Amino acid sequence: MTDQNNPPPNARRNLPLWLLPAVIFGAISLVAVLVTVALTMRDLPRPSPVAVEMPTRDTTAATTSTDLPVAHGSLDSNGPKINLIGIADANAHLKAGTALFIDVRSGNDYKAGHIPGAITITSKDLETRINALPVGSVIITYGDSARPESGQRGAQIFMTQGYPTMIALEGGFQDWEQAGNLVER
Repeated sequence: MTDQNNPPPNARRNLPLWLLPAVIFGAISLVAVLVTVALTMRDLPRPSPVAVEMPTRDTTAATTSTDLPVAHGSLDSNGPKINLIGIADANAHLKAGTALFIDVRSGNDYKAGHIPGAITITSKDLETRINALPVGSVIITYGDSARPESGQRGAQIFMTQGYPTMIALEGGFQDWEQAGNLVER
């Protein structure tokens, strides 16, 4: 005999019917919020790891403006010398398949348009792609035409990290596009 005040532990409890729609609505709302957060987080720009060369300095000398670190995008006058390549010559390399283009602009700029086959500075397959280049291939960095030295600075950073000699595109991406060359979007 069971006591109504003390039902067995496995007995089903009768919940009020009005509570069922509230529980369902709450669960649906929770799922909607989680989906919204997941989709929003996917589209947020992620910070790109970029190596910035820190010039060596003589700690016994007084600090001067040349001792300060060089920002990405500013050409380092003490860094490796970077050769430039014109747009027409770079396009010839693209058509011949003898160059790897590295885009040093922000991820959003890269997504908006880039030289066909170019990879971003943060590309995970950068090392593999560089090592797979045939002998005699050219590695060309480029940036934004508004900051024409950014491609050269990107090349300097790669060279200080031990990558082979690199070439920078004269001007930048917008100059490439304005010349009527192919663009990937």
